[in-house]
Amino acid sequence: MRAAGMLFLAALFGGLLAGGYLFYSATRDLPTLEAFENLRLTATSTLYARDGTPIATIASVEDGRAVNRTLVRLSDVSPAAISAVVFSEDKRFYEHYGVDPVRLVGALYYIAKGDLQGGSTITTQVVKQTLLRELANERALERKLKEFPLALELERRYSKQEILEMYLNVVPWGGNAQGIQAAAEAYFGKDPAALTLAEGVYLAQLIPGPNPRYFDLKSSRARMKRQLEDMVAEGWISQAQADAAWKQPLIPNGWQAKYDDKGNLLWAKLVDPSARVLPELVKNYAPHFVLAVRAELEKRFGKEKLYGEGGLQVYTSLDLKMQEAAERAVTGARLPIGAQLALAALDPQTGQVLAMVGEKPGTGGQFNRATQAWRSPGSAIKPFVYGTALENGWTQATTVPDAPVEFRDPSQPGGVWRPKNFSGRFLNQPVTIRYALDQSLNLPAIRTADAVGVWKIGEKLKAAGFRLAGNANLSNAIGGGAEITPVGLAGAYAAFVNGGYRVEPVLITRVEDAAGRVIYQPEDNRTLLFTPQVAYLVWDMLKGYVYDLGSRSLAPVAIPGRVVGGKTGTTNDATDLWFAGASRGLVAALWIGRDDHKPQRLPNGREPSSSLVNPPIWRAFMEEALRGRPGGDFPQPSGLVARRIDLISGNPSPSGIPVLFAQEPIRNQEAAATSSLPASPSTPAVPAASQTVALDRLTGCLAGPDTPPDRMIYRQVAPERVDSYRCP
Repeated sequence: MRAAGMLFLAALFGGLLAGGYLFYSATRDLPTLEAFENLRLTATSTLYARDGTPIATIASVEDGRAVNRTLVRLSDVSPAAISAVVFSEDKRFYEHYGVDPVRLVGALYYIAKGDLQGGSTITTQVVKQTLLRELANERALERKLKEFPLALELERRYSKQEILEMYLNVVPWGGNAQGIQAAAEAYFGKDPAALTLAEGVYLAQLIPGPNPRYFDLKSSRARMKRQLEDMVAEGWISQAQADAAWKQPLIPNGWQAKYDDKGNLLWAKLVDPSARVLPELVKNYAPHFVLAVRAELEKRFGKEKLYGEGGLQVYTSLDLKMQEAAERAVTGARLPIGAQLALAALDPQTGQVLAMVGEKPGTGGQFNRATQAWRSPGSAIKPFVYGTALENGWTQATTVPDAPVEFRDPSQPGGVWRPKNFSGRFLNQPVTIRYALDQSLNLPAIRTADAVGVWKIGEKLKAAGFRLAGNANLSNAIGGGAEITPVGLAGAYAAFVNGGYRVEPVLITRVEDAAGRVIYQPEDNRTLLFTPQVAYLVWDMLKGYVYDLGSRSLAPVAIPGRVVGGKTGTTNDATDLWFAGASRGLVAALWIGRDDHKPQRLPNGREPSSSLVNPPIWRAFMEEALRGRPGGDFPQPSGLVARRIDLISGNPSPSGIPVLFAQEPIRNQEAAATSSLPASPSTPAVPAASQTVALDRLTGCLAGPDTPPDRMIYRQVAPERVDSYRCP
């Protein structure tokens, strides 16, 4: 007898020791107290257009799997549904402190049967789905030993209402539905506030095994009947409420069913199991705009917050009407063989992106050319060159030779660079910079950059958002060695119509977290490029590009009843084709090119031109996007006056083109004072900082009276450098 007692004590001690070691092993790696303080529930983030229309959702990720969960308050759920879930899952929830002693004993029985759900309380299930989510596959007993102390701590830190709210938001309901908001939408197509008692009981019965139970409506009805009877027996609902719930013809999404007047299921057929699966996107609105927003969210908040926590309400700048106009304009557009395209449209005052197309319709790729394609702008860069000249004292009537010119360049054959106009022809005489822009002449643009200073041009281009390859050089004046994205070019062109500010494109106007707190709003990040007067002078030149040359230039982009200005850009071999421009309230840039940077060709084998391919698409977009909005021009700043001049010579002419001039001289800190209006009928205003000289192309010396005209080239040089061109 004594020996048996000793054996019992030894066994008891051994059991306690083993149990203690098991408890220690299971609980030594519990989450810290900080984990309780920072307890967050992952949730789906929603993106909205500027009018509040949902345009996309970004699913949160748990255990490598996308989940569709929208966090709700307890007040957002119908009381009937709450009662049904609490009764089914943890009827003593309001009485225990996280661990139910009655169910604790039963838990051992359930665990022995392999039922990981058995014996759990609502509190322990919250712990399982949040703090211990990564241990879902751990052995049941070890996980339970971890759940119990954490559940007690959770009850100490949070109220019953908060814990119940957490539970309703984290419980998995099958498919990709996480939480009661997603469940109500997935199974009944409604918000949880509208759930009836019958629907709440059905959802409650799904929780232990949502996927197999969804596929067996007959068995689910039997479980519903038992729960309704038990709720009546224990005083949770009245018999009348139970009868009404039973008689409701319950038909979950994806099912067809018929009931008799007493609520009995006559027949049921599952016709579409996928009907309960919630799509990630509300609708495929503006896919590349959404990609750009997602990329910015990842950069600004990090992937952990976006996907691991989520629950963000993201309000964007997208204008659905303008987006539809953009998509219609590019659909069916006649493009060169193998060409792609991108279009970006902004509010020139705020930089808010109103429409974006990142690829040719039907491509279906993830590469967003509107924001990611850095391409050479060609002649679309010239307004910034002439804008820099204007702020250095030039006027639209300033003349520059449209004649051959040579520059020493070791990288070129023979060490000399001989730029040409796109057409290969030239007037061999001075022309106004306005005419040079109208005709998109390369030679005057390069001469202008040389006269104003390559360094100044380079700094201006970088401030406008262009990316330069190496140090600034003269080829930058015609787009060489420079790159920009379509959305970046639109933001740069905004400066010409908003008072001189380059605007950083804005995709997101506000972000709120799951609690409704504003956690991000964009700051004013405009960059001053030009004074309002200089900016508007360039805008006047851009309008001239559309209207100065009559029907030749008017037809492609002019919109009846509106004032339009803009500029094309074509690179060598038509690798890149651009049109960027504006009309009151909107600035837009359109790029067309091949992803492989190969030369483009039309179906007939000819080389395309940006003046033919881009304008019809750009105009179609602008005309529809601005329909119903005020017309007219952008406001003109003070200090400008119109005068008529001869477009080529710049001389005052009563029958000439009306152009704007500054009433007072425009002075740059590094520019000499110059006249801002034509000084006389024969002498247009020319910057005192340079003068035009004729050189002999063979000798590089100043041309003399015997130099043949076909050997003469013109160059603007600083007065103090003229003597350096005199040869013995």
